[in-house]
Amino acid sequence: SVLSSAAAVGAGAVAGRRAGSAGTRDDDDDDDDGSSAPEVVEPATKTWTAEGSPPPPAPPLSLPPGVRIRVDLYDQGRRGVGGRSSHRRVVVEKSDEGGGSEEVMAWDHGCQFFRADTDRFKPVVSNWMKHGFVKEWKGRFVHRNAGGTGEGSDGGGGGFFGMPSMPPFYVGADEEHGGGGMQSIPRRLLELCAARKERNGDGDDDGTEETILSDPILEVFTGTRVSRIERRADGGDDGDAAHSAGGMGGKWSLFGTSGTAAYHDTPEHAAESALAESGGDVRLGRRDCDRDYDAVVLTDASSSFGTWHRASAGVPEDFASRVRERVGARVPLFSAMVAFEGRLDVPFDAISFDDGGGIGGSGSGDDDDDDITKLWFAARSSSKPGMRGEDEGEGKGKGMPSRDCWTLVSTPEYALSKIRETPMQDPNTGEFVPQSADYLTSVPGPELERAFREALLTRSGMGDGDDVPGRTDGTMAAAVDPAPSALPETVYLDAQRWGSAMPCHRHLDERSGTRRTVSGVPYDTGRAPLAPTRMEEGRGGAARSEKDDDDDDDATNFLADDDRMLFQAGDMVSGYTPGFEGAAISGMDAAEHILRLLRRDESFFMSGGNQANETRCKR
Repeated sequence: SVLSSAAAVGAGAVAGRRAGSAGTRDDDDDDDDGSSAPEVVEPATKTWTAEGSPPPPAPPLSLPPGVRIRVDLYDQGRRGVGGRSSHRRVVVEKSDEGGGSEEVMAWDHGCQFFRADTDRFKPVVSNWMKHGFVKEWKGRFVHRNAGGTGEGSDGGGGGFFGMPSMPPFYVGADEEHGGGGMQSIPRRLLELCAARKERNGDGDDDGTEETILSDPILEVFTGTRVSRIERRADGGDDGDAAHSAGGMGGKWSLFGTSGTAAYHDTPEHAAESALAESGGDVRLGRRDCDRDYDAVVLTDASSSFGTWHRASAGVPEDFASRVRERVGARVPLFSAMVAFEGRLDVPFDAISFDDGGGIGGSGSGDDDDDDITKLWFAARSSSKPGMRGEDEGEGKGKGMPSRDCWTLVSTPEYALSKIRETPMQDPNTGEFVPQSADYLTSVPGPELERAFREALLTRSGMGDGDDVPGRTDGTMAAAVDPAPSALPETVYLDAQRWGSAMPCHRHLDERSGTRRTVSGVPYDTGRAPLAPTRMEEGRGGAARSEKDDDDDDDATNFLADDDRMLFQAGDMVSGYTPGFEGAAISGMDAAEHILRLLRRDESFFMSGGNQANETRCKR
């Protein structure tokens, strides 16, 4: 799982989208298919002016003095941004016996943690840690395979992104600005981008540089679907000037909708009704500013789907076909959010499972459910920095989680089997079929919870048959009662479908024995090591230094149409190992590429370029 919107933010996107989302819960979601109540995010105005505060992360390239790039970020989620870096918070009113106060249950139900293995990404993460919104996750981590359970026994890179044998593992932990959770990373990044200091001049002789604080030049539109993009000949508001999205020259105009018609969980008939009531798709952008864009950056591979999909953005077909070719196939996952009444008495905070579907496994999601390993990973929320529970002595009185909250992540094989049973497109009508709360809480949620309980309630779930309570040789003891009543009661259960959890490995192509196509969408459950992060061999995985032609798609970690200033970034098109790090590098590479194009085009700046747009903004 990865941070999709990081690609848009890192790329300095003039318009970006991420993995779609929806949902009806009143929490802090921002999912592939589920989220929470609508929220308008105003541009952040907080600035780093306090003595000793670290400067915001600086881009590797700068613009000429006085030139600014206005950035509008469009996100289909109901609340916040971040896509697969979702964080769920559920507030529960305590009874009078409990003091009448609130308690909060919380989960990272998308990306569980991320890695920083490359020289490109390590200094970025170091900077985030200095700002206090990222910390290393240290806990009791184990891996279980057919031979038992132990610490550091995942074969050196297998299992779930190197867990537990290949630390460090990083998580979002912005305790100073609202608590932990992976979603705190994109939120804090947006604040820093909006508050960035501008360089004014080349600096004095003493090496210092005079700086001025910019007005906010970043605006975020949540709960908004971009359903169509058009390249306009003159950049004006005259609708007659619009021509085919495949045309050349001019500027981009974005069209779409917000609210009910945009969310991923809205039934098709309700979405159509809401769209009709609102008058159909409208021109998107700031009401008090020029609404034409010099460049568009997409970070959701699903934006290149056909119009039947709720995430489709009407991308020009020639560009969309390049995106689909680079993506190849995607890997689906389900996650379940479980809260137990009391603390689980288990000797670990996170566990990865590998029972037959591991490295080199042949599972394809074709077998009966009983033959498919369901669980891939499980993590206790309160073990993460910024999500410490009251029972651990931290967060008392701050509404931190007090129930024992666990996130359960399915195997790709299990997720594919569920998607084959309940596809995202009606085979008869061709309509988009959103996931529903009823389905999630009656099928994948209970099945993953049951699998977790069974893993804990059997001797094979906690170790091999020779394990005895109290062993200290590094193998987890099987000190559990086989009766189901031995575990605390489940007091909360929900689930999430991630149809595009991550891209398949680059060596897998249409000849892969684990590839299956559902509703025209290729999925592939083939396994390979997910750690350390490295440039993969195969489709889109050749290093830039190995290519002579910089225009070759395989030479970059993103896709570009420089003539039309149209770009695709994110993990789905990155040449790196699937995951958060590959997505971030894709965004940074795309950012540098766009800045080079702008700096190279002197006429853009000499004619006023983006500055001309700024003068037409009322604020």
